[in-house]
Amino acid sequence: MHPLLVRPEFRRYLAGQTLSVLGDSALSIALGIWAKVLTGSNSAAGLVLFCFSAPLLLLPLGGLLADRVRRKPLLVGVNLAVALSLLPLLLVDGRETVWIIYCTATVCGLAGAVLAPAQSALLRSILTERQDFGAAAGLTQSARAGTTLVAPLLGSGLYGWFGGHVVAVADLVVLLLAALSFLTLRVEEVKPEPSGLRWRTEVLAGFVHLRGSVGLRPLVAATAASGFVLSLLQPVLFALTQHGLHRSPQFLGVLETTEAVGALAGSVVGGLLIGRLGPRRTVMAGSAVFGLGTVLLLAPSLYVVSAGLVIAGAGIPAAMVGLATAAQASTPPQLMGRAQAAVNLSLTAPQALAVGVGSGLVAALDFRVVLGVMVVGALLASAHLIGKPEAPTEPPEPEGPDADTDEGDGEGEGDGPAEPEDAKDLQPT
Repeated sequence: MHPLLVRPEFRRYLAGQTLSVLGDSALSIALGIWAKVLTGSNSAAGLVLFCFSAPLLLLPLGGLLADRVRRKPLLVGVNLAVALSLLPLLLVDGRETVWIIYCTATVCGLAGAVLAPAQSALLRSILTERQDFGAAAGLTQSARAGTTLVAPLLGSGLYGWFGGHVVAVADLVVLLLAALSFLTLRVEEVKPEPSGLRWRTEVLAGFVHLRGSVGLRPLVAATAASGFVLSLLQPVLFALTQHGLHRSPQFLGVLETTEAVGALAGSVVGGLLIGRLGPRRTVMAGSAVFGLGTVLLLAPSLYVVSAGLVIAGAGIPAAMVGLATAAQASTPPQLMGRAQAAVNLSLTAPQALAVGVGSGLVAALDFRVVLGVMVVGALLASAHLIGKPEAPTEPPEPEGPDADTDEGDGEGEGDGPAEPEDAKDLQPT
């Protein structure tokens, strides 16, 4: 067993995060299917996914909330609130009540904007040794990848067997268990004091931190570029299935599952390598591996393409382990929620754009050309980090009003960075 898994607090944290992600992921699939069945419209199913994803634009606000209240009660409360929001789904019985599905999806999306930064911030309080950051990033990323692998099958399977009402009840139970896991977690958290800064200054503080960190900023840029290229793969797989492998559209599910297996493997390997390579070289290696795996997708062989999907799927999760480790190590605890929110938004916004761009490219160009563009993009993202400074292993010295707020583990790690005194000085990158 990994040394971190011996610690009961980390186990409870990992269980809470995994259950929360499982409930959200399985529900998003099931609600989309439910809306499609009730209305007969693909657009209705797409609107469900939009309701889940659009609130992520509010991540900076969620990060601020995570830095201004105790993280443990926040995670317990949000998971309980989402669980209660599932009860109205029991009233859905026809096309005229599909609006309940949209409302529930929106609530889940809003909760996601809070849960992601709050979970990262709480993890920062649990870990007492900096050498644990890389291993923790690998384990949490592995759990997330494993959850992503089984959640679509679970959500669609439960809906197909028992219907939407049973899915709602099952997801409610999962979220209650997530709340219980966080509730039983023992961690010392000092109630944050108001900083006295302007509201806009506080909201944008995470972006300011990324901009001011010469070691962290290139990692975010490289990982965002690699994530953009990865998201081009989704529309490309449709064309690859039909024109490259000459299979039916249903075969796409097999390819996506193969990619998800690679993602799980990449998370595990990234956690093992981070201690040897460090964050910068781990991100470089992950982007390069994705590019090299994508080359194999050009082959007209199912076996070669499958191997390529496993390799390519492993690349970006490994890079994410490097980025997460650097973010944890170089960010003070009282800024962790906003910094993680800034990182997440910097990654998800380009990925959302890439899906639309990829659809347009596949319609206008041969999919092999798009694959070539993806290979070049991934390798350039990796090369971008050559010669860049390593991310700092210690947060900057405290200079701002947040300096006296300690939310760490009680060992003097609550010191924070300088925050600009006027909001006009802040420009997110």
